Amino acid sequence: MLPVFRQTLEDVVMEVLSERQVPSRTDFHEFRDLVNSMRSSVSSTANAMQAIDQRVQALEERIAALESAAAKKPARPRKKKPAATAKKKSGR
Repeated sequence: MLPVFRQTLEDVVMEVLSERQVPSRTDFHEFRDLVNSMRSSVSSTANAMQAIDQRVQALEERIAALESAAAKKPARPRKKKPAATAKKKSGR
């Protein structure tokens, strides 16, 4: 994800340097604001990914515990169901 942001920053810098020649104070402020907004997005995305990773690890641990508990438990014999009796229809 970072190379995408790096390319965007490079594009902004090259645009300022090639089209406008000498950057003004406003250009520096715009650039600073862009970097700050990207920093915020990257930070919140990283936090979200960490939360997802923690949740996945907790679920994997829970699955492993359930599987080991199921492996330790002996299989119960199945009870046979009684045969269904056919009901007689009265043909009268």
